[in-house]
Amino acid sequence: MRVFKVPYDIKREEKIFGGYLSLRQVTYLMLSASSLSILATHLLMSFKILFIALISIFFLLCSFFKVNEQNFDKFFFYALKYLFRKKKFVFGRYCLW
Repeated sequence: MRVFKVPYDIKREEKIFGGYLSLRQVTYLMLSASSLSILATHLLMSFKILFIALISIFFLLCSFFKVNEQNFDKFFFYALKYLFRKKKFVFGRYCLW
């Protein structure tokens, strides 16, 4: 039985939808579009528009924006993990009096 090496690129995502969008991007675009469901709530229209804009901008950043060749969603989760991790302070000032 012949064995062939299958070339694959770990650094890039597979563009499944039309050759332009990956599954991750389509998921974030669907979440961005589903933010329009806020229109069915009983809030003031200005609050609805503000919430829809914030949620849509965040999910659009997650789907298309890159920070130093790293997707924004991974960068955001790494930042959250850094902020909420348990920190050790090795060097500190100690008052002896």
